Amino acid sequence: MNQKLKAIKQTAQHKTWVSFLNNNHPYSLLHWSIGGAESVQKDVWLLQDEMTFKAQEFTTIDLAIDWIGENMDGITDVL
Repeated sequence: MNQKLKAIKQTAQHKTWVSFLNNNHPYSLLHWSIGGAESVQKDVWLLQDEMTFKAQEFTTIDLAIDWIGENMDGITDVL
């Protein structure tokens, strides 16, 4: 599992986003620096459920990775 988390973190840092499967359910972790219709400036990492588009914000990538490690135990593919 630690290798999967390491791959998620490295890919996200390198490309500013990464997609992965947890129990065959797709998620993305992406950095949001500017977004929305009004170009809202943020410096957060979003963990987004790709089926419902619900997202959680984390102030750092390390907090996001820690949350994923504690709450997702079925990561199979890092895309």
